[in-house]
Amino acid sequence: MFSKACEYAIKAMVFIQYKSQQNETTNLSEIAEAIDSPAAFTAKILQQLRKSDLLESIMGVKGGFRILENKQISLKEIIITIDGNGIFSHCVLGLKACSAANPCPMHHKYAIVRQEMERIMQKTFLVDLANQLILKKISLK
Repeated sequence: MFSKACEYAIKAMVFIQYKSQQNETTNLSEIAEAIDSPAAFTAKILQQLRKSDLLESIMGVKGGFRILENKQISLKEIIITIDGNGIFSHCVLGLKACSAANPCPMHHKYAIVRQEMERIMQKTFLVDLANQLILKKISLK
């Protein structure tokens, strides 16, 4: 459903949120290990997320990545940063002219799915997922 970059971005951000809630920064190699992703690819993803102000990077010996305290980040924000808004707006069959006035064969059925997915991603926050990670109710690998 999401690109590989977006999958890694979501997992990385959950891990960074988890570490941030413990007042810790985390470095690239620790993130890549925690989510089982290639370090170079993860670095590019983290750079994109940083440029969008979804996380901050700190230089130095105790440097690394963290999410600012009290910053609520939804999965939708991460998805749009990495994959764009297409999953919430484009035709499921890839038709350029698909609309309510000119629907593709799946338009009306998929519109319901798309709206619900957008609602879920907008209401799912990193802090909630990190709390589930703390309780060991979810896995990132």
